[in-house]
Amino acid sequence: MTTFLVATLSRYVLVEASDEDQARRLARPGLEELYAKEREQFGSDFPIEILTVRPATQPEIDLWNWHHQMIASHS
Repeated sequence: MTTFLVATLSRYVLVEASDEDQARRLARPGLEELYAKEREQFGSDFPIEILTVRPATQPEIDLWNWHHQMIASHS
């Protein structure tokens, strides 16, 4: 498995997947969660357009993990 960065123009998620197609599928729920506020305001047809799917770099993975650790420690 590879850690993939899956991104729209303004948001991204990291997912573990075997290939880019699987990464797209696995990333969709996370991106939908990130866009929930916009969908609430503009309607459910607010598009989520994935523009980038690629293996994540180690610094991106480290930042992702740090960010989630900080969120967890302040909850």
